[in-house]
This record gives sequence, structure tokens and C-alpha cells, in this order.
Amino acid sequence: MNLQGIINSCKVGDRKAQKALFDKFSKVFLRLSFRYLNDKQFAEDACLEAFYLIFEGFRKFEYQSDSQTESWMKRIVVNQSLKILRKNKTVLFQQLPEDDFYESNEIGIDEELSGRELLEMISVLPDGYRTIFNMYVVEGFSHAEISQILNISEGTSRSQLFKAKAYLKDFFEKTRITK
Repeated sequence: MNLQGIINSCKVGDRKAQKALFDKFSKVFLRLSFRYLNDKQFAEDACLEAFYLIFEGFRKFEYQSDSQTESWMKRIVVNQSLKILRKNKTVLFQQLPEDDFYESNEIGIDEELSGRELLEMISVLPDGYRTIFNMYVVEGFSHAEISQILNISEGTSRSQLFKAKAYLKDFFEKTRITK
């Protein structure tokens, strides 16, 4: 059954369609949530809560395309992950003066990394850095969107991203030396 058919069946409460949707997206959503929470139990909780909201949201949802639907569902997973992160962890976003410095001085890693290596590196980031890095780099949120979602300034979002990249670069260089 295609995604649109699954959604239409979910709208009328078809349990088999709900299971099909869960089976199709649960691993993807769990990995997405884990990138934010860095804790398997919290990630599982976020995913289950997100699926509940997705199934409830289908009542008003109008299917347009598979990609639009997947983006909508991922946004719910990210929001649930952020909700759990705020509730269960102290996320500190250090406020720094707004400055174009964070936009103009990109920190890059020259060598190619596997997806697994990059995920391992992201997992060592402090919560605030990891959250901003995931939202901006991985999910494609703008600094304006991040500031609105997390109730921080755009400058704080930029500085946390800059620090996350610097942290990753430093971590990469240290692990490269020890290998």
C-alpha cells in the first residue's frame, strides 16, 4: 500500500494501516529523535508520543505528496524530541553578542567521514550544541526558526552552531591523532 493509501486508512482508525505506518517510519524516527536526545529511552518515548500526535493529526491532514507528508511527520518527531529535551535535561544556550563572525567563519573538516562516524561525533556534543547542530545542519531549520522554536535569540543559535562546529573539529583532530 502506498503512503497516501496508508494515511487514508489511518484517518478512519484502521489499526493495520497504523502498524504499517509505524513499521515504515519507526526506525527513521527513532534515529532522528536519538540525534537530539542522545538517550535511547527518551528517543523511544519521543517517537511513541510523535506517532500518537501523527495519528491524531491525520484527522485534519490533507495529503499533498509523500515528501510533504514525511516532512510534516519529521517535524512532529523533532518537536517531541525538543519537548522531552527541555523537560528532562538542562539545555544551556550561552548568549553571546550578535555578530557576523559566526556566519562568516565557517569551520570545516576536510576529510570525508562515514555517516556512522559523523553520528558518533555528533553524539559527544553537549546538549545545546547538538540540538542547534541537528536543527540547522541536519534538519535545515533557519536560525530564525530555531530561535522561535527554542525561545532563544538568532545570535545564540548562530553562536551555538559555531561552537558545535568548533567542538566537532577539535574532537575530529584529537581522534585522528590517536588513531
